[in-house]
Amino acid sequence: MTVTELYPTILRMLDHFLKFIDRLSGATGFLGACLVLPLALVMFYEVVLRFFFALPTFWAYEISYMMTGAHFALGIAYVMREGQHIRIDFLYERFSPKVKAGIDLSIYLFFLLPIISWMAWLLSHKAFTALIIGEQSGESVWNPYVWPVSSVIAFGFVVFALQIVAETIRCARVVFCGRSNAEH
Repeated sequence: MTVTELYPTILRMLDHFLKFIDRLSGATGFLGACLVLPLALVMFYEVVLRFFFALPTFWAYEISYMMTGAHFALGIAYVMREGQHIRIDFLYERFSPKVKAGIDLSIYLFFLLPIISWMAWLLSHKAFTALIIGEQSGESVWNPYVWPVSSVIAFGFVVFALQIVAETIRCARVVFCGRSNAEH
């Protein structure tokens, strides 16, 4: 088989890979969104007890910072997939799709992908270490293990790095092949 005969097969495999990453980002985003209601309930409970009954809890602060971290980490890949991250639109919107893709490709490839991949690696290492040594929070009498939340945060950043890879591939297709981002 020649390269030109393999090209359609490679493109189909790449499309399946991109769809898999998009579904994974969607699933993690959904899980992150599911944390909002329990987080709000914990915070409401703490506020009522603290300010109306002068009975603060030991566990609410720890639960809230852990759930907030997990919410952020699980949702960030979904935000990237949906293009809802912050950018300077008043300039960016004036460019052609190819120039936009070139700008995004440069940012993803040379800035975001190396930094987020490095962070995902470090967070994964931290989660593994927390599991092995039985690390606890040390913030209160409750003192929960931190490996579960560390693992969730590390997983969120791994999915974020994968979503950056997917967006990089899409931008490269626009820049080098002229394919629209809408075609994914």
